[in-house]
Amino acid sequence: MLRKFSILSLAAAMFIVACEKEGPDSPWAPGTIPGGGGNEPDKEEIVVKPIEKADNIVVAHRGAVKEFGGTPDNSIASLRNAIALGCCGSELDIYWTKDNDVIVAHADSNCQINRMYPWENTVEELRRGGILSNGEILPTLKEYIKVAVTEGKCTKLVLDIKNITGPSTVSADKRAQYCINACRRSIEIAQELGAEEWIEFICTGNATVMTGCAPLCEAAKIPIGWMANKAASEYDRLGAGCKYAYRWANMSLEYMNDGILYGTNTVEQGTRTVDEFYSRGIEFSVFNADTDQQMDYYIDRADKLKFICTNYPKKLLSKMRK
Repeated sequence: MLRKFSILSLAAAMFIVACEKEGPDSPWAPGTIPGGGGNEPDKEEIVVKPIEKADNIVVAHRGAVKEFGGTPDNSIASLRNAIALGCCGSELDIYWTKDNDVIVAHADSNCQINRMYPWENTVEELRRGGILSNGEILPTLKEYIKVAVTEGKCTKLVLDIKNITGPSTVSADKRAQYCINACRRSIEIAQELGAEEWIEFICTGNATVMTGCAPLCEAAKIPIGWMANKAASEYDRLGAGCKYAYRWANMSLEYMNDGILYGTNTVEQGTRTVDEFYSRGIEFSVFNADTDQQMDYYIDRADKLKFICTNYPKKLLSKMRK
């Protein structure tokens, strides 16, 4: 039987240890397989540690992946890499499954995982479809949270509620509901583990999904960022009276007024600015700052940002700690 601990009750009894900066080398380097070939079995007991405040605002996109020999996206190994680096957050992609669970994976362009739609299949069925390249099985959110709270000190989980765009045979309303289900069930799982303070959400620009997820996050007191190319005034309008929903904008670099920094410097400049949101008291984060030019630009504005998400967290942390 899993023993559940409340973060608040445990915090009063536990000695709070500062968030240590781990060495840059991953303990899950290429050639190693966490758990001896698959994910670790459920532990009999989970001790939820109080969250320590990280000394940075770096979020590893799908975990720390590219800097560690091609560690699979969204794997337990990628999360452990982010924890070892001391990132303040590790982003992961979530989908609701047929058996009312949440799987951590990035679906393909057809919105399928292992050639299956997650909402039409159970976790076990999805796992039978194939393993990750390092030998892990597809992780569930519960497994992810257990690693975060038992092995990490300051690395939060930033749950990306992936937008479902297909198939066309499924109505847009149903697709949106599957996304909302992922948010609802994720909150329930975190609550079951007493780990609400370890998770935050980001939601794609789908207004229907955000409308459904916002009250869930508001009730659970869990922040949710909206990844919509909307003016700060629109966030203010929709978030009137809210503390956790519409009070955080997560923006792609392509939508920024400094959009010339995006990609190959050939895209048009966007219309959004950091100050537009900062001046209204709306938290603001950007994704994905991967080049030296992008990193340097947003490091200079770090005091006005909630997060900088990147595929190269080790490099970004090195720059920020100089």
